[in-house]
Amino acid sequence: MRTTLLSIVVGFIALACKEEPFWQEPVDTRPPGEIANVEVENIPGGAVLRYTLPQDEDLLYVKAVYSLKDGITSEVRASLYNDTLQIQGFGDTAERQVKLIAVDRSRNESQAVEATIAPLEPPVVTIGGTLDLIPDFGGVHAYWQNPSRAEISVVILKEDHNKEYVPLETFYSSVKIGEGAKREMDTIPVNIGAYVQDRWGNRSETKYYTLTPIFETKFDRNKFNAVELPGDQPSAFGWVKPRMWDDIMGDQGYSSPGGSGVWPHSVTIDLGVVVQMSRLRVFQRQGSYVYAEGNPRKFEVWGAEQLDGSGNWSSWTKLMDCTSVKPSGLPMGQNTDEDVSRAYNGEDFICPVTAPRVRYIRIKVTQTWSGGDNFQISELQFFGDNR
Repeated sequence: MRTTLLSIVVGFIALACKEEPFWQEPVDTRPPGEIANVEVENIPGGAVLRYTLPQDEDLLYVKAVYSLKDGITSEVRASLYNDTLQIQGFGDTAERQVKLIAVDRSRNESQAVEATIAPLEPPVVTIGGTLDLIPDFGGVHAYWQNPSRAEISVVILKEDHNKEYVPLETFYSSVKIGEGAKREMDTIPVNIGAYVQDRWGNRSETKYYTLTPIFETKFDRNKFNAVELPGDQPSAFGWVKPRMWDDIMGDQGYSSPGGSGVWPHSVTIDLGVVVQMSRLRVFQRQGSYVYAEGNPRKFEVWGAEQLDGSGNWSSWTKLMDCTSVKPSGLPMGQNTDEDVSRAYNGEDFICPVTAPRVRYIRIKVTQTWSGGDNFQISELQFFGDNR
């Protein structure tokens, strides 16, 4: 008996706590009034529609119905508290019709009011116009400009043995000044294509190139050695210098000491062989330290073929001034997936082709992401010509 009463009580509670449905049950079949006074503002890849709402007390929302790529019907809604709708996703500037429909709480729809829009040049086309590819060390390098910070992908194609262009690499980005490199390619001429695509599937025109990658190899880390020079910083917290080339990326690496009263900090590395360096790849300390704490933000890379044990900078040649760039540009502590991916996969710093051949590398960190007085590096990789 007690169990039966408990079941009844639980049942009443469940009924009492049942959520109200989003839609009320229909109470009439009378459609709401039509949208009026529609104004169109064309924008890149879309339009902003402003209008006057009908006065129906049971009005719920307004929807815009339109066709995108390949005749796919899309819909955007705005609540009864707004008098503006924005639609986007068009891949050209052709005129098209948009239907505006008012919907009430009984699911009745008003007569559609049609508005003509003519989108301005869509971002995917604008960005595609700036896209360019050049030969690079070990592959090809793509550059593009994205002033609207649209979410795009840049697709690199390669001609295969059947004379067909197939995907080789894809870069996903929303930064204003974008770039991406495809490495590990042979040093023979190759036919390459590239285009920009947005999240609606719109594409820019494909650009075609015949490029010859420049020879490049990753230098053998087993030949690297730490060099202790006057003026350089020692290791701290057990984070010794060889951990910068142990091929382990993560929350570990080298750390210089803090609180020494000395800044900037520098470290020196013997590559073990004379090389023509093409680029340096820096892997940040991972986790919550990405684009934060002691990860280097600004640093200089110096080189020398012969080692001067005095530590005097006059015997070194500056190869690069480097600035780490956070793709999103967000404040410290706020990271997008693109930020985390860049830090995890390493950030490349390109050495001028006019730089001299060197064996010894000296890195001087002048600013960290937190502005502190010590720095950490998880991993370093060096690339170029060691022949």
